[in-house]
Amino acid sequence: MSKLAKILVTIGAIFIYIVVATIIIASIKEAGGSTSFISLILLVALIGAIRSVWKKPNNDDENNNTPVLQE
Repeated sequence: MSKLAKILVTIGAIFIYIVVATIIIASIKEAGGSTSFISLILLVALIGAIRSVWKKPNNDDENNNTPVLQE
């Protein structure tokens, strides 16, 4: 995955986080509940998504000689 694609996916993940968190937190506040726990869960999910995008190895080479089935 190229660096530009990683940046675009990161921006997309942050945008989706903002939209989803706003909707969920607004509905919980309207019902009179506490939003601290759900906010923490959403933030950890965002951090995990961004880390998984940036930790993915670059396997762009077409000359990979590793066998598909190991005997």
